Amino acid sequence: MKRWRIGCVGLLMLCAWIPGVRAECFYDGVSEVRLDQFIEWLTERYQVAVISKEAADTKIPLPLGQCPLHQYLALVTEHSRWRASEEQAGVILSLVRADTRSFVVESGGEASPSIEEVLVTGQRWNHDPVLEARYRSSTLLETASAAPGQLGGNDSITAALGRMAAVTFSQEAGTDRNISIRGMDSNFTRVLVNGMPMLATGASIDARGAVNNSRSFDFNVLPDGLFTRAQVIKLGDARTAEGAIGGSVDLRTPMPLGFPDRQSQWLNVQNETSGRGSGNDSGSEWGSDSPIAGVAVAGGFHRVSEDGHRGWLLSLSTRQRQLRELGYSTVRWQAAEWGDQPGLTEQQQRLLASEEEPLFSPRHNRYDILDRHQTTLGATLAYQWHDTPWGNFDLIWVGTRHRQEMHEYHITAAGLRQSDLTHIQLNDFELDGQSMVFGDFSNVDIRSEHNWQVDQTDLRQLKIDWQRPISERLSVQTSYGYQTSRYDSPIHDQVALVARGQDFSYDLRTNDRISVNRFGFDIQDSTQWQLQKVSLDEDSVSNRYQVAELEIGYRQDGGPVNWHHYWGLQWQRFDNRRREASYSNSELGTDVFGFYQHTPGNYRDIGGPSGLPQYWIAGDVGLLGHLGVTDADLVSDPTQQRHLREDHWSSWWQSEFELPGLLMDVRGNVGLRFSHTRQYVKGSLVLDDQLLPVDSVESSTQWLPSMHLVAQLRDNLVVRSGYSRELARPSIDELSEPLLLRTSAQLVEGGNTRLRPQRAHAFELVGEWYGESSAFAATTLFYTRIDSLILEQVSDVTLDELPYYNPQWDELARADATYEYRRPINGPGTDITGLELNLALPFNRLPGAFRHLGLDLGYVFSRAVVRYPTDDGYVTLPPPGLSRHVVNADVWYRHQQFRVGVTVRARSRYLTQVPGNNDNDREGVNSAWLLGAYGSWHFSPTARVSLDATNLTDEPYDQFVDASNRVYSYSRTGSRIQLGLGWQW
Repeated sequence: MKRWRIGCVGLLMLCAWIPGVRAECFYDGVSEVRLDQFIEWLTERYQVAVISKEAADTKIPLPLGQCPLHQYLALVTEHSRWRASEEQAGVILSLVRADTRSFVVESGGEASPSIEEVLVTGQRWNHDPVLEARYRSSTLLETASAAPGQLGGNDSITAALGRMAAVTFSQEAGTDRNISIRGMDSNFTRVLVNGMPMLATGASIDARGAVNNSRSFDFNVLPDGLFTRAQVIKLGDARTAEGAIGGSVDLRTPMPLGFPDRQSQWLNVQNETSGRGSGNDSGSEWGSDSPIAGVAVAGGFHRVSEDGHRGWLLSLSTRQRQLRELGYSTVRWQAAEWGDQPGLTEQQQRLLASEEEPLFSPRHNRYDILDRHQTTLGATLAYQWHDTPWGNFDLIWVGTRHRQEMHEYHITAAGLRQSDLTHIQLNDFELDGQSMVFGDFSNVDIRSEHNWQVDQTDLRQLKIDWQRPISERLSVQTSYGYQTSRYDSPIHDQVALVARGQDFSYDLRTNDRISVNRFGFDIQDSTQWQLQKVSLDEDSVSNRYQVAELEIGYRQDGGPVNWHHYWGLQWQRFDNRRREASYSNSELGTDVFGFYQHTPGNYRDIGGPSGLPQYWIAGDVGLLGHLGVTDADLVSDPTQQRHLREDHWSSWWQSEFELPGLLMDVRGNVGLRFSHTRQYVKGSLVLDDQLLPVDSVESSTQWLPSMHLVAQLRDNLVVRSGYSRELARPSIDELSEPLLLRTSAQLVEGGNTRLRPQRAHAFELVGEWYGESSAFAATTLFYTRIDSLILEQVSDVTLDELPYYNPQWDELARADATYEYRRPINGPGTDITGLELNLALPFNRLPGAFRHLGLDLGYVFSRAVVRYPTDDGYVTLPPPGLSRHVVNADVWYRHQQFRVGVTVRARSRYLTQVPGNNDNDREGVNSAWLLGAYGSWHFSPTARVSLDATNLTDEPYDQFVDASNRVYSYSRTGSRIQLGLGWQW
């Protein structure tokens, strides 16, 4: 199997090297495109500025083939009334109309048109399509683009998004997962696919939230190469769907009529290697001696009819990758009850018994190994039929599948996780502040866990768009979309081994992120372990969207102000269902029956302090079958099944205007959006041993005004201002999660069906400068006033004080114990102020080869504080998810068909929860700097080779608790090196 895969990849890579046949240009007499599409294509192909004052939807001939620019323009003018002139400022296109031409008679007696020559002088303006879209927009619209079939690396769509000044991603297994705009939490960002809202649910380890049943979007479950354009709007208008305070991102698949040629094909292959060398020898079917971490293939084609009115497109993508993540985790720190410890000094006993300054120790001292094998598949189909008597018709279908098989291996001092540790003998300890950074214990239970999880995410989208001009001024467009996203985890099996009553010590004095653990027995000897527990879990989440929309547009020209009015209606239904089932048996205490294994790889590859183990004994999941445990043993708890449905009705009016001819050109828009939401939450609870239904209905109505104004002070200088009323809806789990008891942490969590949307007033002021050769600079001041943030209310309760009691807790908990109860509420608001800087600077004034260098730089500063409610009053800290600093930079060298660069993506620390669990005052993620490099070479007109490296410094993912920065979860995945070959013809 391994040889077959490598052989296929080698064959595809060999095909990609076949040089393309260089064709001469010709015009077939029928091919035409819109002027705006022609300009975008011409600038990308010939890297030249194109200027025209004609309307964007004016048709222009489209010659086919490849040839020099002057020959191509000659074919355009030969077969039309278009004129093309190559000037210092770029290519100038103008249309000579029949009723405006005068004729002169030459000496030959034939009449020929007399055309006035117009000389245009000035600086060479931008021909970057991304800057072009920003320059023309009334709202602050930013676009990112990628070639069809572009696989991972610097040219992928998420990398293009990540180069924007205010955009950053959280990381999961070395890939981009959740997007954040202007440093805000990912739940404040709304993601659309082809203009339609979509949720993609993935999973991670428990320390990172496990199953993502929120409003944030998991980009890592999408295959590379299916999306060629992404639009980012940071401040919406009335036509922008509500639901985003941070901003909205619209991912677009390619459409056949958007290509300049009548037909094209593309094929891309990519090899991926781990920078950790042999650290990925997981022993899987790929082979333990293979350095290959992954392989990907993407391809497709498009065709357009001879009349240019119909087109169809097919795009396919697949990727397989495996990787290993090594880490250390404490699963939070706690102030435990130690009781009498006569073996300690008197001073140590006083410190241990202090209630004013309690001592915090790790709940677990856990070494982690995570092996993942991921397979991602995707396809898009598109059909377009335009310029018909009944209008323009677009049909889009998108389908993807992401499958992950993950093996987690942990060895942990599980006996220290309880809050009551009076049965543990504490021999010695040392402190750093209130943190116990060294501890020596006796009578500690050591546990080895092996979790085997298989999860799969399927996405499907069908969208139909229809647009028809009723007259020259009036047009109507409608759309209907259906989207489904289903996450299934049919396998989540655990085998836990235990060694009871052992000596144990941990040491965080020399390295505060990775402890040196000492075990009082040989962890590599299978006879030292006993079987403690086996468990099964099953989880599924389904999301469905239905959207129907109607919009009428009316253009009003001819006066001093040009108007374009829009009126629209939208109905949207969102449906979320979650189902869980489990089985557990922790009363085994028998031999492992030979069902054990060594943990894969070498744990010392994490690069921590000396004294770490190479491997340890873990249970084999085949033991479940030996014990006769099957899925038939799963029990579905009716209180853990829930259903959320939301019906949204929206209507809007927006008027866009242009006011030319004053001291400066002014344009903008003003509008109002009405939104009404009806929310249904259904589930069950057990009260007095009876199963009772939960049926909550809530509704809310919002009026969302917006206004944007753009003043063009000069051709290359633009000032923008804008205001918008925004909202973000509560997370799905925050609305629908039933009471969940975590016994070891003495914690109860639950949702709140009465949560209201988070609303905000958002303002921004922008100054933009457009220079030569894609030089660009912009400064943005933004201010967002959020009326009320959703925060957690924390209180200490006994189980009988909760809204209801689940009888199944009788086997798990002590009814008279005190538990920490967490529940989301609408808390105080906050004011977010910030500065955003953008700079694109080619060094074309430098001498020699240095003139091909350049710098792209983006920086965002955001500041806000929130008054979090606590038992003692409140604490003031930044809101969840807000990073104060975000930096994206790219230093590049570009010359003809060759380019290389070095990238930096950085984000300062941010909080995830305040207050933290187990009496920690906060939880969060520390800052990270991701360093990358890339290079590409178009070695023929149709083929290119690329080399990309990400996370060159193996930057860790570092979660912390408390202001003292205690380690929570610390892990490394290694750097990634991707070699790709692409062919487009």
